[in-house]
Amino acid sequence: MAADQDNMQRPAAGPITSQFGRRDADYLAGLNEEQRDAVLSLEGPLLVLAGAGTGKTRVLTTRIAHILTTRKARGSEILSVTFTNKAAREMKERIAKLVGASVEGMPWLGTFHSIGARILRRHAELVDLKSDFTILDTDDQIRLIKQLLQIENIDEKRWPARQFAGMMDNWKNRGLLPKDVSPADSGFYANGKGQNLYADYQARLKTLNAADFGDLLLECIRLFRENPEVLAEYHHRFRYMLVDEYQDSNVAQYLWLRLLAQGKPAAEANICVVGDDDQSIYGWRGAEVDNILRFEKDFPGAKVIKLERNYRSTANILKAASHLITFNEGRLGKTLQTDVAEAGELVAVTSVWDSEEEARSIGEELEQIQRQGENLNDAAILVRASFQMREFEERFITLGLNYRVIGGPRFYERKEIRDALAYLRLVAQPADDLAFERIINTPKRGLGDSTVKILFDAARHQRQPLLATVRMLLETEEAQTQATHHLAQSRRPVR
Repeated sequence: MAADQDNMQRPAAGPITSQFGRRDADYLAGLNEEQRDAVLSLEGPLLVLAGAGTGKTRVLTTRIAHILTTRKARGSEILSVTFTNKAAREMKERIAKLVGASVEGMPWLGTFHSIGARILRRHAELVDLKSDFTILDTDDQIRLIKQLLQIENIDEKRWPARQFAGMMDNWKNRGLLPKDVSPADSGFYANGKGQNLYADYQARLKTLNAADFGDLLLECIRLFRENPEVLAEYHHRFRYMLVDEYQDSNVAQYLWLRLLAQGKPAAEANICVVGDDDQSIYGWRGAEVDNILRFEKDFPGAKVIKLERNYRSTANILKAASHLITFNEGRLGKTLQTDVAEAGELVAVTSVWDSEEEARSIGEELEQIQRQGENLNDAAILVRASFQMREFEERFITLGLNYRVIGGPRFYERKEIRDALAYLRLVAQPADDLAFERIINTPKRGLGDSTVKILFDAARHQRQPLLATVRMLLETEEAQTQATHHLAQSRRPVR
C-alpha cells in the first residue's frame, strides 16, 4: 500500500532513519542549544535573530534537511527564499550533503525574484503577459524610458532617464502600481508627468511582452490580489516557508511574503524568518528593517530564538562591534559571545585626510608586512564602491606591489555578450523592440538616427513591432520596384 507522504508524521519514539537512508544524528550533531532549537521548532511562526557569524545558514539548511527527513513535507512543498543566486546554490549543496541525496526536487528554493519569475510564467496570461516574456536589464530599461521621453517631448538632459528609472524602482520596491502613485511621489519629475510616464512604461512593457526586475514581485502581488484562487493554490502548495536575510527585505518583498503566509491563522503559519536587525545595510535600495521588528505583531504567538554564539571573530572584534551597535535605534537586542579563549588583536582605527593619503598609508603597511615575510595573498582591502579602488591601484603600481581586483565587469554586462543576447532574444521574441534597437546597427550597417526614427514612427503608426515594420517596408519597396519594372517593360515599343 502506498504511503501518503503529505500526512506522514515523525514517530513518537526511537531512532529516526531518514527517507534518504541517513539518521537524524548525522545532521543535528554539532549544533549548539539555540541552533538545535531553531531546527526542531517546525510548527508555527519562528523568528531567528542571528548575529554575524552565528551559523544562520547552517540552521536554515539543517532545518530544511530535518523537514525532509521527518517527512513533514516534500521538497516541492517548501518555499525557501534567499537574496542571491550564490546563496541559493550554496544552500542546495549543503542540503544535499545533509540528506545524502539530490535536492533537485526543490523548485522553490531561490531568490525572491527568481521565484517570482517562476510564478509569473505559470500564470502570465493573468497579468497580460505570455509565458515566454523577456526580463529587461537596466540598459534596456533606460532605452525604453528614453523612447517614452522622446514621444512626450520631454528634454532628457533636464529630466534624465536614469533619474526616472530610480523613481520607478523606488515605487516598485514599495509595491506601488501606477494608479497607487500619489502626486507627491511624482510631482517634481517632468512637471508632474511622472505618474503618466509610469503608466505608459508599464503599458509599453505589456506590448513588448516584457517585465523589468521590479515587476517580478510587483506583478506577482497584483496576481495574488486579483486572483484569490491562484493565491489559494500556493497556500495549499507551500507547507513550510523559510526566509534568509529578512532584515534586508523591502516593502514589496514583505507584501509578497505576507500574502503567501496568509493561508493559515497567523499563529499557525509555518513561516521561519532568519535575520539580524543590526545588519540592515540596504536601506538605500528600499530595505525596511521594520519588517523584522514587526514580525511578532504580524504573527502573534511567534517564537523568537536568538543565535548569539559567534564562530567567526575574536573577543576584541565582538566588543568593538557590540559597543557601536548599542547606539542603533529600533533593535530587538542581543549580545554576541565567542568561545575563543584568546582575545585577539585590538581593532585599529586610522584617520586620513583624503583617499590618496589612505592609499599611501595602506601601501606602506603592505610593504612592511611583505618585508616581514608575510604573503600578500593573506591581505584584503574592502571598499564600499568600485571607484574607490582607483587610488589603491595607482599606488600599488607605483610601489610594484602585486594585487588582484575582485568584482570587475560581470560576464553578462559586457557589450559583446549583450549584443549577442539581443540577437537571440529577437529570434525567440520577434516583438522585442528593445533588442531590435540594440542590434539594428550592430555591426555597423550605415543606419543613422534619421532612419531609425522613420522606423519608430512607422511602427507606432502601424501599431506593430519594429521587426514586422521593417518586413512590411521592405515588402512594400520590393512591390513598388517590381511594379515600376513591369510598367517600364509595358511601355517599351514592340518591334
